[in-house]
Amino acid sequence: MFAKFLVFAAAILLALPATAAAERVDLGPYQVSFSLESARNCTVQAAEPSEGRTPTGIDYVERSTLLDCDDGRAEIKVKSYNSPVPAGDDASKALSRKAPWQIGVIGVETESRLVDRHTGFLTTFVEVSGKEIYQAAYWLDRYLAPGDYLGETSCVISSSLPWTATKELLETVHVEEAEAASKSPTMETVTAGPYQVSFDLGGENYTIIQEGPEPGEGEEEIGLETRRIILDGGNRAATIEITSYDDYRPVNPGTETLLAEAALATKGYTENNASEWTIGGEAGVLGVGEDEDHQILYVAIYWPDQAQTEEGTFIGMTRCEMESSYWWGTTEMLLDTIRVEKAEV
Repeated sequence: MFAKFLVFAAAILLALPATAAAERVDLGPYQVSFSLESARNCTVQAAEPSEGRTPTGIDYVERSTLLDCDDGRAEIKVKSYNSPVPAGDDASKALSRKAPWQIGVIGVETESRLVDRHTGFLTTFVEVSGKEIYQAAYWLDRYLAPGDYLGETSCVISSSLPWTATKELLETVHVEEAEAASKSPTMETVTAGPYQVSFDLGGENYTIIQEGPEPGEGEEEIGLETRRIILDGGNRAATIEITSYDDYRPVNPGTETLLAEAALATKGYTENNASEWTIGGEAGVLGVGEDEDHQILYVAIYWPDQAQTEEGTFIGMTRCEMESSYWWGTTEMLLDTIRVEKAEV
């Protein structure tokens, strides 16, 4: 969907003289600031937000501001996705290389560049006339997930201004999200047999379902007992599975990595990988899988009571395995806040 630029009722119309200070524009939850001392007679127009959906079915909202100057124009677009999307170097480079304003080009050159203190890419397009158009792309919030980077907010800056002004824009632009109102803690504590399980799902609405050991469970292995806590949010859910033993077992990250990937593959998430991750303040493993419908599932494994022996190996009596189909932000909060402790007898 293409944005139709509309000047706000309280239009943001300004001239940028040679001594112009940094300008600030509000784009919904984002604030954009920049300086363009080298540009002449510029006006700034903020656009109405436009909504869209990626080819993989992820909804997004794009907000943008247009700078119309005597010697060219520039546009700053901030796109926020409803769930994490690939944000690695290949994805960032592709954003940078998507020609702006449907221009026709005869040459394209891309290089890495730091923009707004973020790693990004800058592409120079050469039009048939020989005029150069510039476009930079980066992510405000990308993070390294197992396998590659993911992100939820991209920023693309396009400019037909002379390089001197474009360079100044790239060096001074800053986009940040307005501080959200402070929220009350949403920690929840559930008793599951001998365990007290606490976690935070960040205000998500969910129903707690518990499943205890079924009769005969664990007969093949003395002392084995498994309990499950299901956090059912309707379209999304998370499961916390706690397995307890009556003696110490070796804690092997390599084995758990293979088990996390196998769990994802068994459920049809054929594109998967796992790596070491801190869970509940302890060393663990996080696996990420994607199925043929581009749905994401997370599998995390850790031993909350792990301890190091004198020989340097790690052992534990409680194994916790979690699955989550919640978006990454919610899943990450669950992994950061979960605590599994035995209740005092």
